[in-house]
Amino acid sequence: MWPNIFADASDEKVALRVNGQPVPLTLEKGYARLERRWTAGDVIELGLPMPVRRVVAHSSVEADHGRVALQRGPLVYAAEWPDNAGGKVRNLLLPDDATLSSEFRSGLLNGVQVVTGRAVALAHDAEGKVNRRSQDFTAIPYYAWANRGPGEMLVWIPNRETSARPQPLPTLASEARVTSSRAGVNPRAVNDQSEPGSSRDATSFFFHWWPEKGSTEWVEYAFEKPSRVSEVEVYWFDDTGSGECRVPRAWRVLYKDGEEWKPVEAPGPYGVEKDRYNTVAFKPVTTSGLRLEVVLPPEWSAGIQEWKVR
Repeated sequence: MWPNIFADASDEKVALRVNGQPVPLTLEKGYARLERRWTAGDVIELGLPMPVRRVVAHSSVEADHGRVALQRGPLVYAAEWPDNAGGKVRNLLLPDDATLSSEFRSGLLNGVQVVTGRAVALAHDAEGKVNRRSQDFTAIPYYAWANRGPGEMLVWIPNRETSARPQPLPTLASEARVTSSRAGVNPRAVNDQSEPGSSRDATSFFFHWWPEKGSTEWVEYAFEKPSRVSEVEVYWFDDTGSGECRVPRAWRVLYKDGEEWKPVEAPGPYGVEKDRYNTVAFKPVTTSGLRLEVVLPPEWSAGIQEWKVR
């Protein structure tokens, strides 16, 4: 249940017209009552105000503390990556005093009514401070998301800074090009710098090889230029209880040497623990790319929440 709703100021009012002329609106038991002599071809129009409303979740929903959802009429809205600067929405803050409006865009998603305004984009700088930048904000109806490729999406939008997620500084991993042995399952999720709350965290973007099972698969980074690396951290995706992904049976790290992939020299074990980063340190190499080669369990698939490189 959503107990708290507040709307942007609006001059819209309920309007009732007959043949284009306004008529008094009288309600009886929820019905608008009209008495007149009717003739063939009479047209009745009822205009209902649909201001943009901010909806606050029930206080028991901890994940939505300090966040609001946007609603206009019967539709809930979502901020999606193609419509907002830099392809990022998870670092946005929408202050309660930000004015929101609505407009119809016929050339977008076969024609949709969007919500627009100004939001604040948060990002860490090199000193660890949070920079704030005002930028245009656009949200689309929730039903229309995920039609333009994988990327960030947000329904519950922070309205206070303690609930916001500033964009981290770019890293070697986050700027790498990602490819995998199985396309179409959002490999870019492994380097989106989204910190998972657990291995089965569905609020964080994740990558998986499902429906492949029992096979040997891979995901790899191509760096912009040869880089010296000596450690990886992998947070496995595991949706025990709701899906068919488990931690892998085994895995290893390979580096690119010319056109060949060679295993790194790693003295320690390759961990497959859930709900934590599994760190593997290895003899430093200078390379243009790294690959994780993953052996899936015989009856299960596997996936990755996040993959870091140092």
